Amino acid sequence: MSAKSALTQVAGRLRVAEVSAKIFGNTFNPTGARTGNYILRQGFRGELMMRYYPPAQDVNKTKVSKLSQQLGERLYNPDEIDRLNVLERRKARGKGAPKKGQGKRALLAKKKKR
Repeated sequence: MSAKSALTQVAGRLRVAEVSAKIFGNTFNPTGARTGNYILRQGFRGELMMRYYPPAQDVNKTKVSKLSQQLGERLYNPDEIDRLNVLERRKARGKGAPKKGQGKRALLAKKKKR
């Protein structure tokens, strides 16, 4: 088999692959380069996301704080209350933050003075 006939066979195979890709609606990519077709075929999810998440409400924090001062009430923040509860439970187990002057740096300074 000569080099010329081998090249014509390869060219013929490429031509057949190109024609079959056109027929079956596939992409013809003889070099195997990454094209991103997988992502492009997935479809757009933006509309679904917009329906899932509620619309953001524009809340002016200064107005809310002024209103709470006028009403004489403190604002209820469930995240802050959860955080304080977690800290309380840690302290009960002895895992809380050390008292002032009893941390690692203070202990090292005391050792150096001796």
